[in-house]
Amino acid sequence: MFRILFSLVFLPIRILFQGFRILSWIIRKGDHFYLEIPSSFSFDKKSFFVKLLVPKEETPFLVDFLLGLKALTKVPGLKKVSFHISNPEYGFGEVWNICEAIQTLNEKGIETSGFCLGGGTKALLLLSQCNYRYSSSASEFFPILPSAEPYFFGGAAKKFGVGVEAYASGAFKSFGETFQRTSFSAPARKNLEALLTDYKELLSKGFKKSSNLDLKVLEEPIISSEKLKKIGFITDFVEEDEFEENYLFENYKKEKETDKPKYRKLSPKGFRLYHKKSNFSLISKSVPIVAVLPVQGNILPDLGREEDFRSRQVSFRYYQEIFKDLKEDPKVAAVVLEMNSPGGSALVSELLYREIKKLAKEKPVITYVLNVAASGGYYLSCATQKIHGTPYSIVGSIGAVMMRFELKKLYDKFGVQKERIGFYPNRDILSEYGKLSPKSEQFLRKEVLRSRDLFYNRVIESRKTSFQELEKNYGEGRIFSGETFRKSGFLDSCDSFLDILQDLKQELKSKKIDVRYLPGTYSWKDLVQDLKPGMQFSKFSFFSKLNADKKQNPMEILHLSEIAQELSNI
Repeated sequence: MFRILFSLVFLPIRILFQGFRILSWIIRKGDHFYLEIPSSFSFDKKSFFVKLLVPKEETPFLVDFLLGLKALTKVPGLKKVSFHISNPEYGFGEVWNICEAIQTLNEKGIETSGFCLGGGTKALLLLSQCNYRYSSSASEFFPILPSAEPYFFGGAAKKFGVGVEAYASGAFKSFGETFQRTSFSAPARKNLEALLTDYKELLSKGFKKSSNLDLKVLEEPIISSEKLKKIGFITDFVEEDEFEENYLFENYKKEKETDKPKYRKLSPKGFRLYHKKSNFSLISKSVPIVAVLPVQGNILPDLGREEDFRSRQVSFRYYQEIFKDLKEDPKVAAVVLEMNSPGGSALVSELLYREIKKLAKEKPVITYVLNVAASGGYYLSCATQKIHGTPYSIVGSIGAVMMRFELKKLYDKFGVQKERIGFYPNRDILSEYGKLSPKSEQFLRKEVLRSRDLFYNRVIESRKTSFQELEKNYGEGRIFSGETFRKSGFLDSCDSFLDILQDLKQELKSKKIDVRYLPGTYSWKDLVQDLKPGMQFSKFSFFSKLNADKKQNPMEILHLSEIAQELSNI
């Protein structure tokens, strides 16, 4: 009510501003937009003190970048978009979403061109989506097709007298094998080979569809741009500065100073101006907020009272508080979990599962698996109404594993002995010195199966399968590509992030939704711990005092990148 009253009171001023926008758009409108695809995306924002120390410009959030690409499709008269492609440092999930957005531009009849100075398979995949592809004649590309070269420390552990005991719920739950063996077991190797085969098929289809490039070409470790031009992948050679400075000219070449550009520049400022103009309404109405919450990193076995964000880690108290705030905030209509977790603590996974369930009772909650939802990551996903992902997502690892390091032989090498006093049944499990008793081993095996059964039950409830079917074909720690998991019914779709947001908009029965990303705050503590991973600070440390901020509602720490600042309504 207050919003409507405010709109009516200031309506003459708002109409005046709208008239100014219309006139400004007539002056500023263009038909060619230049855009850099960044080498990295953020999932947190820097605190004030970190910005002072590291003044480097923050990279955008993926959601904001994708919203910007979607908004480009709505600009009237836009004829062309030129992409400067940096070598991606992110996963295939981000790459695939950008590829889908570029394809949408192509389908809208907007010409796309790309320039890439060099990079690997992901850079080439992005470049392949463009109608016209450019590079320097001196450029080289270093593709690596899906393959693996894992380390095994079993031999080294034996040499140094370190024993490793792993209690796994299935033959495919192979995390412990890295520390126990000198090579994978046959089931674990077969599972990994199947995943890599899926990845190769996806890449082959992706390149064939966009540019007809045969994947065999990328089997060479170094590919010159000369060769790529010879086989028709590269359209022409231009230098990087030519592409940047002459993008308004035909073929990115300005022969003479008197040459006139073929296109008219659409600047980011003009881009945002158009969307302010097009989103104007006489009466300002509230728009449902869709909160996108990144769940990034390993799930920590912590149950302390600390509620701080931890970079690249999923801590219980922090997310518990976030889920509670989202549940109680009436402005938030739906929540999307941007999942990127390989798992971690079984206990914390179950506790967070319950918190997500509480939230899901109040409003729609869905998961979007960007790159990884394995083990605990998939566990959390099962608490949401739907689970979506990309064809390249790594999902599964449904099962449980416990590990124990036995260091008696290592201690013996240095003449160190430990004496057990006051031990009671199963107390040896908490000691790293000496073999476990048969009763303790039996106890751990039962605990692993108990954790597995709880995980299985969560999956069965979410995906409407049976224990037998899950155990036989999809459990025991197996991992899958997103596309394979979708076909099996363990993902609801392999659609782009933008498609998922569009579906949510329809579910909420709203013409527009306000998409808001909820990053954590990267603080002094995160910075120092990243520089010195083994360094810990107590709550009384100087750095903690600098970092001690007043508790904030997550909706008050929203951060949108520059281009997407005016474009979050879709």
